Amino acid sequence: MANVKKTFDQGVLEIVLNRPDRLNALNADMLFELAEAVNEAKRDSSIRAVLLYGEGTGFCAGGDLKDFGMDETNVTEVKEFLQKGHEAVLGLYHMEKPTIAAIHGPAVGAGSNLAFACDMIIAEETASFSEIFAKVGALPDLGGLYFLPQKIGMHKAAELIFTGKMLSANTALDYGLINEVVAAGRSREKGKELAISLANGPTRALGLAKSILHQAPYSSLERILEMEALGQASIFQTEDFKEGKKAFNEKRSPIFHGY
Repeated sequence: MANVKKTFDQGVLEIVLNRPDRLNALNADMLFELAEAVNEAKRDSSIRAVLLYGEGTGFCAGGDLKDFGMDETNVTEVKEFLQKGHEAVLGLYHMEKPTIAAIHGPAVGAGSNLAFACDMIIAEETASFSEIFAKVGALPDLGGLYFLPQKIGMHKAAELIFTGKMLSANTALDYGLINEVVAAGRSREKGKELAISLANGPTRALGLAKSILHQAPYSSLERILEMEALGQASIFQTEDFKEGKKAFNEKRSPIFHGY
């Protein structure tokens, strides 16, 4: 059985974590397959948005503490294991296409950070989030020490990381960690609707906006203005901008093709 399932529909690649008997806990095989799926999404121009979901009763329980699929007493193997996870996280974060996580049940430890690597998060009322690492004597990984202070500030990030406290979906929404809370059983459906909508958008413009957004917290206004101007000059040459301009003048909805 594949540890990661993929389906492609209407411009959206749906990547599904598929170890439901282990609450989709991450082992070496799953991280390898996940990185491969994310790399496919990056390379394939027909894929214009990504939806990440977990099979079974929850999104992801983090690393599989019962069996990582590698020797955790071997420093080299631990590093290689995490580097495969980094490939997936960096791919989701830097991919110049929208990425959406649909969350039900637990998204904890590395599972929560995998979700935070995505651009938008739709969570069910049943969802919960935790940087649980401290409770097992470990250090946050897969980007937790980057995403948390960026999203909620240093003090709240320290609180969540040091205590490993569990957040409900509504609290995570109040913190600004996720975008929307939906009824139980609706996250995948709502996430797919959003992904299809974004896949029908001007992919290159969205991708470039994403790239600049990620640099904004660490750049000056002057630098971001320069990047916007250079980017806009490039986007004005795309067929999607030409279509958008034409549709605006013709008072109709544009039909974008992603180039």
